[in-house]
Amino acid sequence: MQNRTTFMERINERVSSVENVLKKMEPVEELLERLAMLENNIYTTKKVLTFCEACLYMGVSESLLYKLTSAREVPHYKPRGKMLYFNKEELDQWLLQNNVPTIGAVTKVETDEKEEVKPYFGQKRYGRKKSNL
Repeated sequence: MQNRTTFMERINERVSSVENVLKKMEPVEELLERLAMLENNIYTTKKVLTFCEACLYMGVSESLLYKLTSAREVPHYKPRGKMLYFNKEELDQWLLQNNVPTIGAVTKVETDEKEEVKPYFGQKRYGRKKSNL
């Protein structure tokens, strides 16, 4: 019986030590969140990005960015001939180059041009009329 109480006491001690460790880890999670926020802020203040930073900033894989740079489709710099660097403003311009207008913008352009849009079913049709049998 005494053996069993000491066993239970040891389990309680271990559980309390695990709880203490978990309590100490709570601030670590807050620090990790804050670190992630600071990393995001770095991207907004930096003007020149490295290759890995540009991949993260653009949200593309490394292989795709290598393909784009080798095809000279994305603006980049190689100051010493090996390492790739990117200007953040040029990347932003490149990412926003092919604007696709929304439906509201298309109808606004049509009304600005004062073109009359006729419904399809109300149009006069040419050709033979079908006879009713």
